[in-house]
Amino acid sequence: MPHATTRLPDAQRLSVGGIRITALSDGPLPLGRDVLTGIDAPEYARLLRRDHHDPDTWRSGLNAFVIETAGRTVLVDAGVAGRMGDRTGRVPDNLAAAGFAPGDIDTVFVTHLHPDHIAGLLDGGGARFSNATLRVHGADRDHFAGDDLPDAVLAAYEVETFAAGIDIAPGLRALPLPGHTPGHSGLEIADGDATLLLWTDIVHIAPVQLANPDVGTTFDVDPDRARATRKALLDRVSADATPVLGSHVTFPGAGVIERLAEGFALRPLPYTHDG
Repeated sequence: MPHATTRLPDAQRLSVGGIRITALSDGPLPLGRDVLTGIDAPEYARLLRRDHHDPDTWRSGLNAFVIETAGRTVLVDAGVAGRMGDRTGRVPDNLAAAGFAPGDIDTVFVTHLHPDHIAGLLDGGGARFSNATLRVHGADRDHFAGDDLPDAVLAAYEVETFAAGIDIAPGLRALPLPGHTPGHSGLEIADGDATLLLWTDIVHIAPVQLANPDVGTTFDVDPDRARATRKALLDRVSADATPVLGSHVTFPGAGVIERLAEGFALRPLPYTHDG
């Protein structure tokens, strides 16, 4: 019999205490060695093959997340809206498949204002999530002022800026992770003793940058600061075994960081079968 051609949804749920997180894939990003700094082609290939990946066909993840907490529904980023290949732009379909309508989202937490995180916030030039307030770090708003896409996104929404240590919603605290952009931010997600850290763009090609955290990307606004942030965070989460979620980690982007003789590695969180 022929294989079915219908693509299955890419949505998976996990929980942090009573907080429910739904990971949504926006599709694979065609990122390769050309976006990295501080590594040559043979070493790039070696590190990918060490983790059983083909360097010629490697694709990075691009993930968004819906977080339900205390009656709030928070969307973290919204994908690239197909601007990086016809295999991207899947967030709207995956959001619907997971049971969410655009009007269900009351807050959009923008981790930073790069196109692969914000293009999906627009629909025909207007707000795709018309009931949502957009939260963005003030440093990113200032840095990207005058850029067409960030300006269009900010104009389409009611915007509230935040700084370090601000609670976005119950159990969600903004975590400054500067360097990739000035306001690049993650989330510390906590309910009781249960915790998880959403680290956003700490890595873009995880098998390479975890093995060698000195490797940066051409997207980093401040490469030295981004490198220092990456190293400090890897030290932290490997020491205390805090689970992490990554925007550019293979879907669903969830795992625990372990320190190895050569750098670090991500061990995927086990699938829980929770609904």
